[in-house]
Amino acid sequence: MRKRSFIACLLLVASVATAVYATDFAVVVNSSNSVKSISLADLGKIFKAKTTAWGNGKNITLVLRDPSSPGTRFIIEKVLGSNFDEGKAILSSPGRKSTVPVVFAESDDEILKIVQGNPGALGVIDVYNITSGVNVVKIDEKQPFDPGYILKGR
Repeated sequence: MRKRSFIACLLLVASVATAVYATDFAVVVNSSNSVKSISLADLGKIFKAKTTAWGNGKNITLVLRDPSSPGTRFIIEKVLGSNFDEGKAILSSPGRKSTVPVVFAESDDEILKIVQGNPGALGVIDVYNITSGVNVVKIDEKQPFDPGYILKGR
């Protein structure tokens, strides 16, 4: 009986760990933003604050969930190609507020409200929370459900 309970616990832990990265994410921008596609390298430049404004001159604001949430950890690792601690240090580096500020929201709904209200905002949300109030941005010419899309969970 103990062995069966132990195996059941392991299966539960494995399913929870898998579920952490099971979500597919989408990059979204304000509906007035004409950006339709971005390369992963250029998205990384926004995360690193090397690119600070859109082509139309609007300053970029990055909007993410809590930095310690599993989803945000996954996004940081995928976009920056580094481990979470390095990515978190990049997002919280000194002087960041005057270049590309990062706003941490408590929910995808909050991210959507911020992006909808800020013409320069770029947010990352669960694909199933996309609304008509934002535009989805392709990454390397791929939509969230395309094979090879970089922010695909599993």
